[in-house]
Amino acid sequence: MPVYQFSLLIQSAGTFFLFVLFLLLYQKIRRRAFLDWIASWAFLLISLCIQLVLAKMPQGQRPFLFLLNVAQLAHAVFLLRGVRRLRDERAGSGPLELLWIVPVIAIAWLTSVEAAVPGGVAEPGRAAMALVLAAVYATAAVAFTITQGSAAGRVLLSSSLLLWGVSQVVTASAYPRGGPATWPEPLQYTNFAAIFFEMMIAVGIIILLFEVSQRQLVAEMRKLQDSEQQLKEMGVRDPLTGLYNRHHFNDVIRRELANVSRYGISLSVLLVDVDRFKQINDIKGHAVGDEVLVFVANYLTGSVRESDFVFRWGGDEFLILLPRTDEGSAAQKAEELGTKTPIFQGTGDLPVALSVGWATHRMDAEFPMTLSQADARMYEMKVRNKKEREEREKASP
Repeated sequence: MPVYQFSLLIQSAGTFFLFVLFLLLYQKIRRRAFLDWIASWAFLLISLCIQLVLAKMPQGQRPFLFLLNVAQLAHAVFLLRGVRRLRDERAGSGPLELLWIVPVIAIAWLTSVEAAVPGGVAEPGRAAMALVLAAVYATAAVAFTITQGSAAGRVLLSSSLLLWGVSQVVTASAYPRGGPATWPEPLQYTNFAAIFFEMMIAVGIIILLFEVSQRQLVAEMRKLQDSEQQLKEMGVRDPLTGLYNRHHFNDVIRRELANVSRYGISLSVLLVDVDRFKQINDIKGHAVGDEVLVFVANYLTGSVRESDFVFRWGGDEFLILLPRTDEGSAAQKAEELGTKTPIFQGTGDLPVALSVGWATHRMDAEFPMTLSQADARMYEMKVRNKKEREEREKASP
């Protein structure tokens, strides 16, 4: 068997092995770019098989040469499309993508014309195809250079494709001298170099795709963790106001009471009630009532420290836990919240007002007693606010 045919046979066998390997890996790494490269190697394998057939046939076999050119051009198209999809996974694949068939068939036909002329030769067309492949490999090499991903994978891909392109240029320069059988012996070993480049490219592709898959896995794990955190938040948050709910209060108070017992730190609590909330609901409607609750929730959250806890206690009541806050500070904060409530435009002649009660927990007392004390002060303030409103209404003309 001539050296060229033997090297071509070896390259065909190696390409078949890589094609099967790609198919197996695709079961684990399902990327659109990888699918394009599998198609590219399939057409490369077809082109090598056609070359094996042509090596044993006389000149001027245009149909086989045309099929060879189509296979090589399809190999080039899918190689570049895979690079494009690696850089942008969202790259389209609509009907317009099939237009590549038109130039492929046209170029394949034109480069096989001379072989059909009586006495014509196929070498000029083969040389042109080798230069086209060289340009494609060089383009892919540059594209991989500027693609994000593993440096090792990009270096392997870029250098291998560039060297493969150089070997195609050398092959193109040899065709004017005659067919491969007439080449100098060193040139007949180019297929051995080609299979080496293919293997290096395969390693680079696997490295790049593995890293891409790892990044995708990390992103999916992060999304899963975020979703889990959101579910936890939904379980401890009031859906209307976004404040912590009463269920979460039970968890927080156990921790804070343990800190009081262990470190002797102070813990105060505020109970907040929206005055005349039932009247607002009845006159202005439940939608406005909900807006009032959200307004009050935002006001309370913005008026306390980040270390404090604001809960929706139920209905129109809110509870605020103030860790490391003594009696004087708690009383001052309650007075501040009750007297500096911003104006809410949506209620018109029913201004939003708050009654706030406070209490500081003592180590020798039960926490329900502390809550009762805060509730009693809140009720006192509510009664006082009602009397003040009635006096203002009587005084107004």
